[in-house]
Amino acid sequence: MATRTPDSDWLHWVLFGLLLALCLVVGVALFWEEPPDSQGYGHGQLSTMRQGGDGERHSQVLWLGAAFGILQLLLFVACLGFGLRGARGSSRAKGRALLLGGVLYLIVFMVLILAYQDYLKDPTRLLVSLPPPTAVMLWVLWPFPLYFVLVYSLRFEDWVFRREDSRRFRELVDAGPAGNPTDTNPELPEEDG
Repeated sequence: MATRTPDSDWLHWVLFGLLLALCLVVGVALFWEEPPDSQGYGHGQLSTMRQGGDGERHSQVLWLGAAFGILQLLLFVACLGFGLRGARGSSRAKGRALLLGGVLYLIVFMVLILAYQDYLKDPTRLLVSLPPPTAVMLWVLWPFPLYFVLVYSLRFEDWVFRREDSRRFRELVDAGPAGNPTDTNPELPEEDG
């Protein structure tokens, strides 16, 4: 009977469930009745250009976009966790770092959604000379993945690839077959000249 690690079975099911939920949201969006002018309407002077109009056309499907975004963020964090699950180091510390990042990322995304919902009611407000949802996206949401980059970069030698892993890798390479490439693959044609 094969032994199982505590995290060997549940995380791939989480990923599978998130993918199914994403498919469900996309399926609902495909069959949702399209609001008028949701694809824009013709420009008065340029026939090849379309203009979008006000954001009210999104109010019926904002919750669907929010659900899709939340599921994407959860899938992103779960994939990071899947990549670190077999790595060495404290699984509790890795879990806390990913959980903290995931929760903060979801909070920032929800602030963006709420800012957009509020912006639909009063499109005259500005934040840092930009519409509030645009400001939140540019100054907070887009740079936020740097958190995960920093955590991964700073903890790489503890959680992913330790010095003893590097030494062991070097030993395996040195112990491997030596010689020229034609010795390891006799079907390769020899180069002339």
